Amino acid sequence: MPDTKSHDAQRSVPIHSLGISQIISYGLMFYVFAQLKTPLAEKLGVAESDILLAISGALLWQAILAPIVGGWCDRFGALYVMSCGLMIGAIGLGVLAFADHLAMVWVSMVFIGTGYAMATYEAAFTVAVQINERQSRRNISFITFYGGVASSVTWLTVAPLYLNTDLTTTILVAAIILLLMGVRLVCLSRNYTPPLAQRQGGKPAAFHWSILNRTERIAILVLASSSSLEYLVFTSTTLLWINWFHLQFNDLGLAVMLASIYGPFQVVGRVLEMRYGHRFDARITGALAYCCLPLALYLAQIESVSVAMVSMAIFGIGHGILTVTFGFVTNLFFRAEVYGRAKGWIVFPRGLGTALGPSIGGLLYLWGAGSFFALMISLLVVSGLSFLSLLALTPGNRHALD
Repeated sequence: MPDTKSHDAQRSVPIHSLGISQIISYGLMFYVFAQLKTPLAEKLGVAESDILLAISGALLWQAILAPIVGGWCDRFGALYVMSCGLMIGAIGLGVLAFADHLAMVWVSMVFIGTGYAMATYEAAFTVAVQINERQSRRNISFITFYGGVASSVTWLTVAPLYLNTDLTTTILVAAIILLLMGVRLVCLSRNYTPPLAQRQGGKPAAFHWSILNRTERIAILVLASSSSLEYLVFTSTTLLWINWFHLQFNDLGLAVMLASIYGPFQVVGRVLEMRYGHRFDARITGALAYCCLPLALYLAQIESVSVAMVSMAIFGIGHGILTVTFGFVTNLFFRAEVYGRAKGWIVFPRGLGTALGPSIGGLLYLWGAGSFFALMISLLVVSGLSFLSLLALTPGNRHALD
């Protein structure tokens, strides 16, 4: 009889590598631009809004690719797809390092957007589900545990690197790190998560809208709409926290430190999810997490350093739990064989919200901080109410419920 404990331990090994990959992929294909958008704009002699528009273009491109990437994950194995995505992202940063006009920035963003679609949470969650579906909630929590510090690690390491070198060197170092992580996952993909097609006679299980039952269709629509709005708010605020706190307190160093607080507290949220979440329906914990976000945005408007710290802590905890929630709740309704494509459909509109976030946030912020925060809070309330409707549905995936 095989040693089950030993087998489970072996299967859990890539989870930590996946977690580290999320620090790197999110950090170097998204968060890094919070600090590099200004010097990049100055280098090219363009407005900062032009760089934000290009970033939005990359995020829009990843949204368009999401259903395709989901199909690749189901067919070829999500771990292999992730390794390719990290390498493609490295190419994008390599192009960006030597960009001397705005057109080259847009070319680099095509590669970065492709890598982002293939190497961030959705693909990593699919790996977790494919490796061990019964432990998917725990494994997704582990992955997001690492990913929660991506912003803080990035901002606190990129700044000194940039100050002691230059923009080109900083971007090239980031590209090399992405490439090395891609090589690491290529090595892992040889031993973990073989293509599902090989286990099903040559092709993935059928997955079309016409064969989904009513509950599955509603689950896709609700998860797509609620997560789209939540991520629109998240991306709108994330790249502007430094600007907002700098405006409030007129201290750039303090602004960076305050903006970095929410990252570790995302980890706190995920620790709470790992430690206590299994005792409750994931939809309940998600609903509670939704309550944190409007409160955090309200508190962030109060001109007090201590209140700003509390707001970032609450913001991090709420979003940290919701990241796990969106990954696992999908698995409640869709089994491992089709999880990648289900997530692809959900992520497509969510990716649109993510893509629009930086540009919408930038424009609203220039229009007025009060209007910006009012709209963001309103969107979060609508998103939370949409998510609550999932409680009326009965999950059908027994493997995730075991």
